[in-house]
Amino acid sequence: DTGVGIRPEDLGRLFVEFQQLDASASKAHAGTGLGLALTKRIVEAQEGRVGVSSVVGQGSVFHAVLPRLARAAAVETAAAVETAPAAPSPRGPGRPTLLVIEDDGWELGWLAKTLSSAGYSVEVATTGKEAIIKSGRRAYDGITLDLLLPDMGGWDVLKAIRARGPNQTTPVVVVTVVVEKGVGAGYAIHDYLAKPVRSEELLASLHAAGLRPSAGRPVLVIDDDPQARRLMETMLQAIGYSSMEAASAEEGLAVAAREAPAAVILDLSMPGMDGFEFLEHFRGTAAGRNTPVIVWTVKDLTAVDHGRLAAWAQAVVQKGGTERLLEELRAHVPLGPDRDGVGGAAEGS
Repeated sequence: DTGVGIRPEDLGRLFVEFQQLDASASKAHAGTGLGLALTKRIVEAQEGRVGVSSVVGQGSVFHAVLPRLARAAAVETAAAVETAPAAPSPRGPGRPTLLVIEDDGWELGWLAKTLSSAGYSVEVATTGKEAIIKSGRRAYDGITLDLLLPDMGGWDVLKAIRARGPNQTTPVVVVTVVVEKGVGAGYAIHDYLAKPVRSEELLASLHAAGLRPSAGRPVLVIDDDPQARRLMETMLQAIGYSSMEAASAEEGLAVAAREAPAAVILDLSMPGMDGFEFLEHFRGTAAGRNTPVIVWTVKDLTAVDHGRLAAWAQAVVQKGGTERLLEELRAHVPLGPDRDGVGGAAEGS
C-alpha cells in the first residue's frame, strides 16, 4: 500500500477487531475495522501468520506466511509442540533456561527451535494458567510472553508472575502482534517485539537482557604452569572455545570479576592461594555462583579432598587425561550450532 504509512506504535492495533487508527482517515476511507482481523484469523487457522512493515509517509507492506505442509502434517507438528514440556531441550550450567508462553502452534514451534538452536534450554506453556503454575515452581533465566492467550490476558499472567514466586524480577520479552507499550509500564518489561519476529531480533533482545548462552563466553584457565596454560589454550581453540588465562588463583578471581567465564579449568596446587581457597571465594561471587568448574590437577587427592571438591566442582580430572577434560567441558558448556566439531568450527559457519 503506497498510502500515508503507519506509525510504529500503531502497528499492533491493526489486527484487532473494530480498530481504526485515525478518525480523519476512517472518514475518507470508510470501513468496519474487521478486514485485517479476519485475515489474521483465516491465516492462523491454516497454521500461518501475518505481519506488516511500514514507513510513515511512504506506505506499508502486509504479508501472510503459510507453511508448505499438508494439513495432517501440520496437525502432527502442532501436537508435537504441545507435548514439548515433557521433553524439554537440554539443560546445563551454560544454557540459560527460558519459559516460552505462546498458544499458537506455529509460533511456539518456531520460537522453541530458534532458541534451542541458539543454545538456550526451553520450556513452554500454552495457556496463562500453565504459565503461572510453571513460573511458580522454579526460577527461569528469562520469559517470552504472548499477550493473546486462550484463557486469560497476557498482562494478567504477568501480574501473577510478578506478584509472588521466584520470577518476580526475571527479564520478560513480550512477543506479540498486539504491542501496546504503555499498558505494561508497571511490570518491568525488558522488551517488546512485534510479530512476525526475526530470529536475530529475538536473540539480540535476549543478549541485551544478559541472557547469552555461555558457549559465547571464554573459558578461564587458572594454572601457575605457563606450559599447561598454553597447552589448554591450544586445545580449547581447536574445538571452538575461546579462552582467557590466569597464572594464580588471585589473578583468576580478578579476571572472572571483569568478565564472567563460561567455565573454569582449575589447577589445585598453586603458590599463595591454592585451588581449594579459590573455589571457596569464587562460589561466593556473582560470576562464580553457577559457573561450571573442572579441576585439572596432578595432586593425589585424599577422601577429604574429594569431599570438598564434590560441593564446589563439576568434575575432577587428572592431568594427562585431556580427552576426558574436554568431554566434561562439552557436557557442561555445549558449543553453539556453528561451532560444534573437534578440529575447528563447523563448515559453513
